[in-house]
Amino acid sequence: MSAITMEMMNDEQLNKSARQAIWDISFILSSGSVKNESRLVLAAYLLSQIATYNNPLDFNYKALLSEQWNIGEDSAIAISELITEEEWQKLLPLVTKYSPEVFGLAALTCDFSSLRRDLTSGFRSIGDEATPDSIIKLSQKILNIKPDDRVADLCCGYGTFLYLSALIEPSAHFSGYEISTSNKMISTIRAALVSDSIDIILQDVFELAEKDPQPRFEKVFSNYPFKMPLRFLGNGAKYLEKLAGKYPGVSKATSSDWVFNFLICELLSDGGKAVGIMTNGSTWNGIDTPMRKIFVENGFIESVISLPGRMFSSTSIPTSLIVFSRGNSKVRIVDASKICQQGRRYNEFNEEDIDTIISAINTDSEYSRVIELEELRKNEYTLSLSRYLKEDITFAHATRFEEVIKSISRGAPCTASQLDEMASDGVTNMQYLMLANIQNGMIDDKLPYLSHIDPKFEKYCLKNQDLILSKNGYPYKIAVANVKKDQRILANGNLYIIEVDQDKVDPYYLKAFFESEQGIAVLKSITVGATIPNIGVDKLKKVEIPIPSLVEQRKIAKRYQTILDEIAVYKIKLEKAMNRLHHVFDEESEG
Repeated sequence: MSAITMEMMNDEQLNKSARQAIWDISFILSSGSVKNESRLVLAAYLLSQIATYNNPLDFNYKALLSEQWNIGEDSAIAISELITEEEWQKLLPLVTKYSPEVFGLAALTCDFSSLRRDLTSGFRSIGDEATPDSIIKLSQKILNIKPDDRVADLCCGYGTFLYLSALIEPSAHFSGYEISTSNKMISTIRAALVSDSIDIILQDVFELAEKDPQPRFEKVFSNYPFKMPLRFLGNGAKYLEKLAGKYPGVSKATSSDWVFNFLICELLSDGGKAVGIMTNGSTWNGIDTPMRKIFVENGFIESVISLPGRMFSSTSIPTSLIVFSRGNSKVRIVDASKICQQGRRYNEFNEEDIDTIISAINTDSEYSRVIELEELRKNEYTLSLSRYLKEDITFAHATRFEEVIKSISRGAPCTASQLDEMASDGVTNMQYLMLANIQNGMIDDKLPYLSHIDPKFEKYCLKNQDLILSKNGYPYKIAVANVKKDQRILANGNLYIIEVDQDKVDPYYLKAFFESEQGIAVLKSITVGATIPNIGVDKLKKVEIPIPSLVEQRKIAKRYQTILDEIAVYKIKLEKAMNRLHHVFDEESEG
């Protein structure tokens, strides 16, 4: 069979037949004991080859296993593990029903997520789903692949980006890197159906950083796994350790998104361009500030595009497309979150949407803005457009903040001498809360003790579940007070004490909101003062925030508290480890 061409891909009748062939093949395979999507692509590929033979119906199971099919592994073992003899006997007669081209298109275009929904028995997911075609089309326009370009796809998955790009520019040289054996098989088969200029390599992508000489590419694409925990990063954990040793602030808590991004830039040749798809949280959260600083200060980031929700059919994680090149002194940020065609199951871009986004990347528009280096520095290198917008921010279920709280007051206006008079060297049931005692959204367990509280300051003591918000110093700190019975905590004057109406709003929901990118943007919109940024009570009362039902609020609050509990456990472990670290010398000396 000759290679699949772009004309075949666009032939409506061929595609209709391919969809029917997918259904016929999947129906036969779905009754088996093994539910693996590799089976479907492998079966379609084998049928596409055998359909070109003379007397294809004579091609029994023994003959099938005796041939070499260029699928990347020992063909006989791979086939025998995925397709049984009984299944092959049912599959083989399909060669009289469809042409080789139809089977080839079936292997290229099958929608695995749809199969999982539509088939009674279903197919087991073998990894992250394929990158949506419309995101690939947008990426292709951004990358503008040229003849003889060396193009890499890191974590290539099912190989969709590679084969679609090879159809557009067959003279380029494509390399796909994939750590999953099953995904590698699918991408190898698809590559073979389209072009001989695509190489699929079974490899941990972070091993590329250790190669000598290290490969370089003019164009790089990567839809790496979202929120991949460090323990699953393979050689990425070692790679992160190297980065942490070289760059201050980089640590094990750094998002895997930025670890992958660093590798992408390291493999990019001078004058090259790359595209990565990352989670939105990594564009603005505090833990990744050091990494964002490295990328921005070194001129690696050309633009960042916030994508619409539900672009990926199996996840609702908000995502951004980030464009890398070298020598950038500023960053263009694009909000494409509303530029899409709404679908029942997921959203996608049409050609007009893609042209709109490309235009927004190249010029200022209602969707985009260039952010200069100095402004990026002032905003902790945040790469989300909402941080830089000045217009009003609107939400569904918008409610004025003052309607869901009982009161807002400042903490105690204690002077240093007054505080010294109340201080205690011993443990009491009275403590003092300062701004420095709020770290990572949690109030320190070891607050300073007080011997007494002056009666005129009693009204500044916290109630249980009060929301605490710093008055000065952007970014603002937020916490929820946990006041035990018979305990009294006096709050400092640099803090706002907000008594929440818990019949209307959950305090941990409020905390989760104000710590989100949207909440940060709201607080920034009412911030005044350049030298010492601060928030006024009147403006704080009047901001509008999203207040869904209490059921929805508590769902978010519960998830938030669960993560807070995890952080608390890690904090205790860290303290214990540090204590052991500080006693190593003493213990060894005694021994």
